[in-house]
Amino acid sequence: MSAEWVIEQYSQGVRDFAILDLGGLKLRGALLSGVDLRGANLKNVDLSSANLIDADLSGANLIEANFRGAILRNTNFSDADLSWANLTWANLTEAKFIRSNLSVANFSGANLIDADFTRANLKGANLRGTNLRGAKFVGLKSITDADFTGAKNIPDATRAYLYSIAEGSHPFTKHDTKSTLGGL
Repeated sequence: MSAEWVIEQYSQGVRDFAILDLGGLKLRGALLSGVDLRGANLKNVDLSSANLIDADLSGANLIEANFRGAILRNTNFSDADLSWANLTWANLTEAKFIRSNLSVANFSGANLIDADFTRANLKGANLRGTNLRGAKFVGLKSITDADFTGAKNIPDATRAYLYSIAEGSHPFTKHDTKSTLGGL
């Protein structure tokens, strides 16, 4: 399947692309709001600057996917694998990352207001300069080697929880995870 086919199908009203193999497609700037990509293979897909508001990507393979600057409000990434994904400067307001693998994902500068990271794996994730107002961090699998430098709007109770499970240093920035949380 090609990027052109996906765009054409979407323009004709198709929203169900669940379990399709769309790996490696270049969909930069595409309008795909409300799309169903549950369980789809989107490994190494380029969705930078795309609009996926209210999309369902639960259970999808998003390894090394590029979402730089994408609009992903209220998008469901539950049970998805976003390891090594680029989510820099993305709008992820109310996104759901429940049980997601976010290992070494780059969220630098992203808007994560009211995002839900319940039981997610944030090992080695880069959350530098993110807005975490109202973000939910419950029962995290790991934040080992994560970098929270300059992350904004982390409530004291959430910061204390993150600090209590923090260890290691980010693999690229080399910043100690506990020190990026401001120390307690």
